[in-house]
Amino acid sequence: MTTMQSVGMVLGFFHPPVGTVTLGYIGLAIKGALWALFGGAGLGLAFAASRYRRKDIVLALIFMVASFYAGWALIDRPKHLYLSVDRPEIWAGLLFGAIVLLTWLTVRGRTRIPLVLALCGAAAGGIGYPIGATLARIGQHSSYIGRWYDWWKVAETTFGAFMGAGATFGAFMGAGLGLGTYFLKDDLPDAGKFKDPTAETRFSAWGVILGLGIGELWIALHVGIPWIIFAPILLCLAFYSSKAAWHIGITLTYCGSAANVVIYLYHEQGMGNAAVLWVLAGLATLVVSWKVTTWWGKTDKAAARNAFVFVMWAILILEYLKIFISRAVLMAPADAVAAAGGRWLYTLETWSGGLLVVFTVSALVLTWMAFRTSHLQESPGR
Repeated sequence: MTTMQSVGMVLGFFHPPVGTVTLGYIGLAIKGALWALFGGAGLGLAFAASRYRRKDIVLALIFMVASFYAGWALIDRPKHLYLSVDRPEIWAGLLFGAIVLLTWLTVRGRTRIPLVLALCGAAAGGIGYPIGATLARIGQHSSYIGRWYDWWKVAETTFGAFMGAGATFGAFMGAGLGLGTYFLKDDLPDAGKFKDPTAETRFSAWGVILGLGIGELWIALHVGIPWIIFAPILLCLAFYSSKAAWHIGITLTYCGSAANVVIYLYHEQGMGNAAVLWVLAGLATLVVSWKVTTWWGKTDKAAARNAFVFVMWAILILEYLKIFISRAVLMAPADAVAAAGGRWLYTLETWSGGLLVVFTVSALVLTWMAFRTSHLQESPGR
């Protein structure tokens, strides 16, 4: 879903009759709400998964995709309400799809969990994205602070905590979902009702191959298949296979980030050998796939916590590679380094090191929270 031209209207990059600041804010509110709405619906579906049969989920996603294309054809394609300058829009398609998806999940599951979390996320995202863009607009006029921060990244991390390792001024989307979860605390399933997974202590070569295959599938197909189709396929696969779900959540996430680093280093920076870089990314993904097979065979619930912490730090380390391995840093002009006060200060200034520090500190805090909460034995209400 394109957003940057709506941001450009807010930041003053376009002028009437092409776009207005008001239209930009409307676009960001709608797109931010939709973005967080699907996040809330997904989280709600996870909480309420035991209420649905597998075919209910498959039908829900089929209806969602069909409704998406109906909304796109009726509103987005003819540009009846157009929120960009020259980019194709899909916001109406997503809105139509979301309405049908949430209606189906509410009726078939006889539960309000996905609907409430989706609406809480939408409210927070609709408020947070415009505020984030406003902060970016203010930051542009601060030459000192602007030296250390990429103010669009400030807008992104303000919008939501899961667009990086943490949030800068406040995670609107994360806070909205947190409040929604609190509102639903009496409706959520009791953890005691869930059965622990069956222990599988044997090494699973096929499990490792499955993870690598899913990761490679992402690289091979995500460019050619629209996400509105590819993502539901993955979600259906996750509902039919818990092992595939582990790999989709962790191995595929890591593989996508590793592929992004390869594309950045070779295609954008012109560094390294493409074949060697892809082999290294594939080997790293193979190791991650093996590690995932050791988690799904454990019966204790700490496996999910360990997986979360692992994938967060693994992706953060990949971001370190992008920050410090680049032509702008490795081949920096001597006068630019001297003006910044030294090599490290130049590197931090060039690649928004202030946000790197924020992400690292946030990852440390989230790691502490993950281990702390996993040891609490208080009642679900508390």
